[in-house]
Amino acid sequence: MTDRGPAPRLAELSARLSRCPDLDTLVGAALDGLAALFGYEYSLLLLLDEDGTRLYTIASHGYTVAGIGSEVRVGEGVIGMAAARVEPMRVGNLGSMLAYTRTQRRAHEQHGGEAPGTEIPLPGLSNAESQVAVPAMVLGQLVGVVAIESERRVAFDDDDEAQLAVVASLVASAVEIDRNLEDAGPDRVAAPMRVATPAPSHETPGPRTKVRFFPVDGSTFLDGDYLIKGVAGRILWKVLGQYAAEQRSEFTNKEMRLDPALELPDFRDNFESRLVLLKRRLDERDAPIRIEKTGRGRFRVLVDGSLELESASS
Repeated sequence: MTDRGPAPRLAELSARLSRCPDLDTLVGAALDGLAALFGYEYSLLLLLDEDGTRLYTIASHGYTVAGIGSEVRVGEGVIGMAAARVEPMRVGNLGSMLAYTRTQRRAHEQHGGEAPGTEIPLPGLSNAESQVAVPAMVLGQLVGVVAIESERRVAFDDDDEAQLAVVASLVASAVEIDRNLEDAGPDRVAAPMRVATPAPSHETPGPRTKVRFFPVDGSTFLDGDYLIKGVAGRILWKVLGQYAAEQRSEFTNKEMRLDPALELPDFRDNFESRLVLLKRRLDERDAPIRIEKTGRGRFRVLVDGSLELESASS
């Protein structure tokens, strides 16, 4: 860990975040900064979902598998408890708590919870002993949770918790600013873009990707492997349908937000964070489908090869 004091390091992280042009860059810079400036090599950033019952991983650092899209129920484990209580949680002996959490999750699945095949594992050290989770708050509202962990027992103290609390506040403020810019941005008034691309066909060079979609919960599979669900899954299905049927590749956030099929809430729809989640999940999977930002409030879908789209009845 660097010898610089906490104040200069926090100032440097704040400066780095202020230079980020969008949410995707910001969430990566925040966790990269925790490692480079504070020495926290293993970290997670989770945002609160639309109904306030779950947190979803939008960025991670240091893990072999990024786990983008993995979820934690509010109140579950150290991270979920930090969200439920809206206060920092610090544990120096995680072994027994991790065993309890895994038992609770198995019980949830056996009693009608999510099927294991449609659950993305939460990133974590197999032998983690210490963890700190801090709620990211802005204007009294929970935005998400920032968490760090270590293989050493009692690896973190009051100073680590205090530093992470400041970082979480910086991240929450930056996320909220990004949301406000999206709300006030040109996509709120711009007409939908319709940009032609070569018509997808079975003869398109490259691999053929089968996309299976379940309308009941937005679960989406690529070539039989689970990808994502919920709003992110519905976004992908919507744009791929128009890509295949209308030769479109470019879209605006506005038209997506206005589409009732996405089932976005009327207030604080979190569309941008769901789009970033989808982009990062596709990148993590090295999928033949990619999402690329083309400006504030605008994005495009890129497809290598051809698509086979299938919507399951339930």
